[in-house]
Parts: sequence; C-alpha cells; structure tokens
Amino acid sequence: MTDSIRVLHVDDDPAFLELAQTVLESEHGFDVTTESDPDAALDRFEGASFDAVVSDYEMPRIDGLALLATVRERDSSIPFVLFTGKGSEEVASDAISAGVTDYLQKGSGLEQFELLANRLLNAIDHARTVERLGREKRRLDRILTATPMAIVVHDRDGSVSRWNDRAEAILGAPASELDAAAYPDVSWTLRESDDTVVTADRLPYRRVIDTGEPIRDVRYVGEAGDGSELHIVVHGAPLFDESGAVDGAVIVFDTV
Repeated sequence: MTDSIRVLHVDDDPAFLELAQTVLESEHGFDVTTESDPDAALDRFEGASFDAVVSDYEMPRIDGLALLATVRERDSSIPFVLFTGKGSEEVASDAISAGVTDYLQKGSGLEQFELLANRLLNAIDHARTVERLGREKRRLDRILTATPMAIVVHDRDGSVSRWNDRAEAILGAPASELDAAAYPDVSWTLRESDDTVVTADRLPYRRVIDTGEPIRDVRYVGEAGDGSELHIVVHGAPLFDESGAVDGAVIVFDTV
C-alpha cells in the first residue's frame, strides 16, 4: 500500500521536515513532499495529487487549522493529520471541530514517526474504503435506475435500504413505508397461487432472510380495495455479511 502513498508535509522547521521525510520514505515507503511555507504548501496542494496532508499547528501567518480549512475547501475528503508540538485539549478540540482526520502530538526520537506512519496508513485506508463504497453506491444507483423491473433491498430487520421507482409504482406506497410493519397496509392484499393470504412472516423478503435461500418465479396476486387484481412474479436472493450470516435480502419483481 505504501508504494503509492504521496504525502504533503507542512512544518515551519526545515530540519524537522527533513528528518520526517527521511524516516517516512526510508522506513515506510512513503513519497513525501515537504514545505516550510504554508502559502507555498497550498500551491503545491493545488498543483499535485496527494493521498494525505500532515501539518504542524503553530506556523507563521497560517496555522495548521487555517491550513486545514483551506484544504477542506478544495478537497473535503483527503486525510489531514495535525502533527504538532503544541499539545492541549483546546487545540485537539478545535482540530476535531474543524474536521481534522487525526491529531498527533510530536514526541522525541524516531518512534514519533512510526506512530505518524501508522496513523497515516489507517487514515488513508479508511478514506480509500469510503471512496470505494461511494463509487459502488453510485454504480448501484445507476443500476436501480436502469433496471426495468422493481427492486427492493431489505435489511435483516425488514427495513428498506434501497429501492427504485418501479417498486414504488407497483406497490402503490412510498418506499419509506415498505418495511415489515407497513407491507400489510398497502392498498392491496397479497395472495399466493393457492389463494392463501400472505402474512407478514411469509412475505418474500422474510422467506429469503429466514431461510437464507433464494426464491425464483414465485407468483402472487395482489387484490386491491376496489376488487382489481395485480399479478406479479417475484425473485429474491439473500445478502450475506462478512461472516457469512444473512443480513438482508434483495427482492426483484414485476407484473405479469
């Protein structure tokens, strides 16, 4: 992971910058760009791509929190570590309120850079995970929009976490109301092929979650209050967490 990590380190002490750069690059494989002038650091940030920013707190003209505010205006998600010799609860509180990713007080010896490297790795790994999940969410949104069939994704407790417009159109209820309690209250009664009324514990998503098994081509008839019927076919699959336990279900259906 460290082979591709680029860090901008800002500190008004050139000797400390040089030492930090040497240790972070030689011992941890970072690619460190140093800058003792905060104004120049902003120019460097604007003109290059970095995975994280490390900054001192007390610096001429621009302190670390002011630098953080400007960096956040340009990139709201880049990890920003305040690495400062001034340690106080007030500084730490202000840094957290300003949106700093991590706050670390300088120490003595090379151990401080070991700690800094670990904090950077954790912060960058978290930022990359958030970015990846964001990409996956946007991709899922596009899939839900493009899919002509209705899709509803349930958490294990029955609450709806994802849906598309087609699902709302068929069910005749806002997706926010499509949880375990509200399903029986939609404007039609769901019946199985043998005319048995589907109770809450036998709804498609509940069957999938309780058994951990998919369902395919299950036919239902929805009877509206005015006596009209809605014939639907349902498919469903369980969703699993990292341990392999069922923690939800995706239900796909359409009218026939």
